[in-house]
Order: sequence, then structure tokens, then C-alpha cells
Amino acid sequence: MSASSRLAACLGFLDREAKRPARLAPLVALWFALAAAGAFAELTVAENKRFFEDNGRPVVLFGSGLWTIIPDTSVDIEEHNRWYAEWGANANRAALYSFFTAVANGGGIGPWPRTGPGHANDGKPKFDLAQSNPAFWERVHAYLESCQRHGIYVWLQIFGEPFIEEGRDRWFINPFNAGNNVNALPGLPGGAGSGEEAFYDPDNAALMRVQDALVRRLLDETAARYGNVVYEIGNEVNADSVTSKAAAWQQHWIDFFRAYETQHGVALLLSNNTRRSQFDAGGTGFQVVNHQHFGQFGVKDNPPANLAQEIFAAVTQDFERYNRPIVNSRPCSDPDRTDYWDIVSEAAGRCLYWSYFLSGGHVISFRTTEESWKGGLKAERIIKHLRTFIDRMPLEDMTPRPGLVNGPALCLAAPDQAYALYLPAGGAVTVDLSAAQGTLAAQWYDPRRGLWRAAHTIQPRDGAPFTAPDDDDWGLYISRED
Repeated sequence: MSASSRLAACLGFLDREAKRPARLAPLVALWFALAAAGAFAELTVAENKRFFEDNGRPVVLFGSGLWTIIPDTSVDIEEHNRWYAEWGANANRAALYSFFTAVANGGGIGPWPRTGPGHANDGKPKFDLAQSNPAFWERVHAYLESCQRHGIYVWLQIFGEPFIEEGRDRWFINPFNAGNNVNALPGLPGGAGSGEEAFYDPDNAALMRVQDALVRRLLDETAARYGNVVYEIGNEVNADSVTSKAAAWQQHWIDFFRAYETQHGVALLLSNNTRRSQFDAGGTGFQVVNHQHFGQFGVKDNPPANLAQEIFAAVTQDFERYNRPIVNSRPCSDPDRTDYWDIVSEAAGRCLYWSYFLSGGHVISFRTTEESWKGGLKAERIIKHLRTFIDRMPLEDMTPRPGLVNGPALCLAAPDQAYALYLPAGGAVTVDLSAAQGTLAAQWYDPRRGLWRAAHTIQPRDGAPFTAPDDDDWGLYISRED
């Protein structure tokens, strides 16, 4: 949907809301504020298929925000997003409703009301999955509108396998658990065992009516109003286990999204979160690749130079294979996390973020409610300093160009305009600048502190060598002086 069409949709929404005068004034003020700021985002896949565009402006997605910010009402959305954007983050992977029943002090909010009769496994009234919770959708709107104001794109995870897996803090408190709702859906187990085999079942008509209603309501609420959303079917779907119908269940959602687009005249960005088999079997319904379960490289304790090359190989090979943006949402991408088996140090996290960018990819990690978005600043430093480096570049023309570099560096370049390099462990490199015209400016960048060294001019014939200031990681940017 174009920006003008989205404005028209907003006007239609305001017209409907006019029937509720008490709510109209702040909405009108919001509409004019957004229009004046040019904040009606229109995220699409760029022509080069590596990056994104927002109304023609190239976009690289980086972030590591709060995963449960929507269902956790103890979190101040505006406070989080203001802080988040100040660090240069422009994307957050947000769960729609996962683990909302686990929020402390009953502060979680979900799509369905707790009406009873009877009590769920947590001792509170059971859910009615046939009804909708208006307060939940108000929270969804509050979040997406705040993100749009602050230039944050939302990787919106609809379902989540961790919330379906066995455990008293997982399936036991999931509203779809047979002991937690009044709807008596067939085939769904109670207790604390796994609900995966039963939940991923597109042949269970009663179950799919509830799931379809949730996703249809989500799209009705968001598709025409927001252009800052990438929809993800579910986190880790069939990633940690092998359920018999998971692939068919995902295909159901691909078909669902495509039918919704046709019916409503909207364009929706849809991502997977499963193994590459879904792509190799066709996967034409996904416009974006979530790389979480694709990469075969280890992160923890992997030497930086080796890690950078493994990331480059994985991202560039998968781009050639699937010709779509590659986005890493691995939890270990956030060096401030403390509860993950493959957690990274700040140095390794920096290498991971920078290597994805120099390979033509993106990183959107996340924190859980328990860890909090106030738990550390390592990821924020990485993102802020990387964003400073990125902001100079003609991204729409740049592609990974390993053949231009001889030495321990990754290279993203538009050979006649600009060359961006990342040296994960210092060293010396030679850069082929023969395609460039005129005088060039070369400048070292310290990704640890976000500081540029003084630029020096060179001629294309002077392309070799460049030696990093020390054995730490460094960025190097070479561009035409004009």
C-alpha cells in the first residue's frame, strides 16, 4: 500500500472513530503530527533484494529491544522506544502475545478475555478464545504508533514455539492449553507436557478457526494503518522439535496472508522462522529470510577473524540461494543477555553485527522481560557506533565484494563510489580501487568507541596497502571526495 493510500486508510479510521467523540481529538492530533513528520512508514524490500526501503530511502535493520513489550503492561512503551531510538536502533523483534500469562503481578495482557467459568492452571479465570480483548488491541496500536513516531520497524512475531513447549512456565500457562479455556477445542492437551504436535495442526478445524480469527484481527487492525511491520508467523516453529504437520501449518499461513493481500489490496512483508527446508520446498510466500536457524557457524569462543568469514559465507550463500533480505534474529546476538547457551561477549557481538552488515544482512536480536531493556548497554553501543558508520553510505548501490580485498577484511562496495571494510582483528589489507575515478578519501573508524580517525586522500592507483591502527577490530571507509 502506498503512503497516500495509508493516509486514506487513516482518514477512514478517524471517520469511524468520530462516532466516539471522546477519543477523536487525540487521534486527530496524532494524525496531523504523523503527517507533518512524514512518519507514515512504507517498508518494502529494496530493488537489490539485500536491504529494505522506506519510501525510497534505503534501510538497514538493527536492534535488540524488549521482546515482550506488547503483552507486558508493566513496561512504559514510550519510555522504551524513546531510549531505544536514541541509541540508533531502528528495529525490534516483538512477540504479539507469547508468555503474557507469565508477567509478574498479573501485568500481562493477551488477545482473549478471562471470563470463566472455572479457573485456569494459574488459578485465575479461564479464557474464552471466542471473544476478543479490546484493551489488548489498544496496547498493540499504542506500540506500533509509538514505533512509527520513533522510526522503529517491528518484526512482529505472531505465534511462539517456546510458549507451546512442555513446562509449567510454558504450555501449562498457554491459553490454548485444555485446562485454561472454556472452549473445549478438540485435540489440545492439558497439563504441563508439550502442545506442539497438537497446536501445529491445520486439519483441526476448530483450532484453526481460533488461530485464523486472531491473525485476521491482527491484519484488520494493522495492515492498512502501519507500514513499519514485518510479520513473522512464529518464533522457532519446528526448530527444536519435529512435528508432523508444522510445514503444512506454515503453508496455511502463507496462503492466508496472500489471500488477505488480494482481498484487501495491501502488500504485507512475511517472514519465516523455521529451518531452511521450508524455503527449499518452495517458500515463495516469504519475502524475508529469518536466518535464526540457518547459520551453521558457532559464535561463542569463535575467533573474530574466523567468525567474520563464516558469517560472510553463510549470508552471501543464502542470499544467492534465496534472493531475499537476510535477517539474523538469534538470541545470542545480544551480548547483554545472560540466560542463553551461546551468549556472546561485546567483542563477539560487535563482530556478529558488523559482519552481517558487511555481508549485506541485518540483525534484530531481543531481550526478555526478565533481562529487561535496562539490563546493559553493550548491544546499544554496538548499534549506535555501527549506525554512525552506515549513515555515510550509498547503500542502494553497495554489494558484498570480497574479490576487491586481499587480506583479513569483509568488503561492501559500490566500486565507482564507496568501499566499506571491516577488519575483525586489525591487520593489513589491499583494496582494488581501479574502478574509482578521481581523488578518494580514506578514513579509519573505531567501532568500539564510535570515533573517526582523520581522513587522508589517495588516488585509485594507491589502493594498497591499508594497515589498521592496532590489532583490535576496525572499520575503513573509502569514498570519492566529490
